[in-house]
Amino acid sequence: MLGKSENNLNLLDFGIVGEQLTISELLHSSYVRGREDFQKEVEVDFKKNIQSAAHSSSLLKSKLSEIEVHVKDMYLKVINFNTFKCLVIVDKEDFYSKDKRWKSYKVSEDINNTNSRIDLTFSFMSNSEDLMVDNVTSDGFIFKYGTEKV
Repeated sequence: MLGKSENNLNLLDFGIVGEQLTISELLHSSYVRGREDFQKEVEVDFKKNIQSAAHSSSLLKSKLSEIEVHVKDMYLKVINFNTFKCLVIVDKEDFYSKDKRWKSYKVSEDINNTNSRIDLTFSFMSNSEDLMVDNVTSDGFIFKYGTEKV
């Protein structure tokens, strides 16, 4: 039988089946279950956000191809839950062509404006023999476009 302590439940018309827990124990148990559920929701949302960033980056590559800007590589970096950066490596000739560079930024801006789920920033860089992938990944760009592992 439950005592008259403030930590014990005394519910009208309800009896406790199973283990008798104090209010503190019930609160803690509810908190832990709620936190686990919340973490699962956050993980699902984060996965959707990163998929959205990857999709938008892939779309950029496709759109750049349409305006004859040749993308050599793309890397994706997670800044926080819904903020990402995409480093786009383009042919040297395309990067140094003012017209193609401005068109590239315009296309990236248009893609970014259509996605309200995430904040995705595109940066463009010229391809070079001196480009070191280790430096790119050490800056936090841990995802590389395509199936190759970084």
